[in-house]
Amino acid sequence: MTRPDFLKRAEWFVAVLLSAMALFLLTVRATHAGALWRDECGTVQLAMMPKVSDIMDYFDHQTFPPLVPLIVRGYIHFFGDSDLALRGFGLAAGITYIGATWWAARVAGQGVPLMAIGLFGLSPLFVRWGTTVGGYGFGAVLIVIAFAATVKLLQRRTPCAILFVFLAALVSQQFVISNLILVLTIVLSALVIALGHRKSMTAGILTLIAVCATLLGTIYLRIFANDEWRILFQHSSHIPDLWNEFTQAYGQEWLITWLVRAAFLIITIAGAWMSFRNPWDDNAAIISRFAWLVMLLSPFAYLGALLIVGYRTHWWHYLLLLALLPVLMDTIVIAMARVYWLRLARLGLASTAAILLTVPAWTAARQRETNINIVAAKLIEQAKPRDLIVVAPWQLGISFNRYYHGKTTWMTLPEITDHRIHRYDLLLAKMISPNPIGDSLEAIRNTLASGNQIWFVGQLRLPEEGRPPLSLPPAPNKLYGWDDSAYSESWLEHVGIFLRSHTYRARPVALPAAGATNSYEDIPLTTLDGWQ
Repeated sequence: MTRPDFLKRAEWFVAVLLSAMALFLLTVRATHAGALWRDECGTVQLAMMPKVSDIMDYFDHQTFPPLVPLIVRGYIHFFGDSDLALRGFGLAAGITYIGATWWAARVAGQGVPLMAIGLFGLSPLFVRWGTTVGGYGFGAVLIVIAFAATVKLLQRRTPCAILFVFLAALVSQQFVISNLILVLTIVLSALVIALGHRKSMTAGILTLIAVCATLLGTIYLRIFANDEWRILFQHSSHIPDLWNEFTQAYGQEWLITWLVRAAFLIITIAGAWMSFRNPWDDNAAIISRFAWLVMLLSPFAYLGALLIVGYRTHWWHYLLLLALLPVLMDTIVIAMARVYWLRLARLGLASTAAILLTVPAWTAARQRETNINIVAAKLIEQAKPRDLIVVAPWQLGISFNRYYHGKTTWMTLPEITDHRIHRYDLLLAKMISPNPIGDSLEAIRNTLASGNQIWFVGQLRLPEEGRPPLSLPPAPNKLYGWDDSAYSESWLEHVGIFLRSHTYRARPVALPAAGATNSYEDIPLTTLDGWQ
């Protein structure tokens, strides 16, 4: 057996093995994630509003453009709204991503995906956040398809290829608006390659696609930008912080972080050196140059956009970029199939990444998204009609609204009148109010004074010994500005002091064992009674 044949078989074997592992983890995730956490509940409850026009009126209160809740609405119509059925939505997104990486690898040169699955498909980031009920999973699928379709267009300008790029470029940002940055990076990089190769017709088509994508994206950006309450999302962003979050998003262990950095550097440098040495008319060189240009520019464009917008970021905000980058790595190596040492390096890097990520990915796959359904079931069982349930902070009310169907009155801290979706506009009204939690304290006082119980869903807060509770005037505050988390902390401390001063007993409620739970919604339950 010749060396190329042996290497090809090894690549196929590892790619199939990694794909099987990823599919297994996705299945485990679908059967173990359990109840929906608040972001998912917001999407589902938006999708289930009485009228389609309601979705169009309120979609900007959630993360995704209206196509996502409309698709979820159709999905629920056919498969139901049970937790298990909705986990199938995320499973479909994950499986489709694996299929998209295989298609992209075949388009690049009849290769197989190694980095895309070994580095991203087996990552806790993908297993956990790429399979939630929302737009991130299918958004990742579509940005990979947009890239692969553009590769086909550069190879051969056909009506089918043109239509495919056009649709992928427009539809991808209908799932996640931040895909606009990646779409423009892909299309403009292809435009540079087309102009350099004197493909004027292809360049003209790419220009038209870029213009259409920009116009469509601008519509949504204007809608989101016109929401005054989005000032609550503003956060002082710094390049080192964004870079650290970005590079650690595949996995937080230092070895994984440095493996990712090493893979990026090796393939970027090797891709630049080898592809630009080849004749300009070589088709493989054109593909590798295109992928190299996108891989070089997309992190700067994406992180730059995050820096300009200035919103607080979480791991899932980097998912789209991190879904695309390993596909670009695969494309570069596949296009330079004769560079055997680079293929061996890719094989080794992907295999090592899979080994390092297996345990974290397995842990992520088995982790519950929330225990709010367990808390709700306990309250339905034990809370009396004249008791009062207080849910804090207010965001937990979105998921609590889906799972609690008891007779006991409940309210959030502060009390928000709409618990179906993220109503930051109503929160803003509370923040600028001179007495934002007066109604909550009055309801708590009346309940306790009448001999009934308070059921507190969330973590009770007390200020440090010797420090008074954080007191903030109506926003904006000189020190905290429009920081809603600071105001939530202030309200929690004031309620905590009030309860400590006026109740006899505070007892944690034992909940059925739920196993490892997402830290964003691993919620304790406390009961308080007595009045003094």
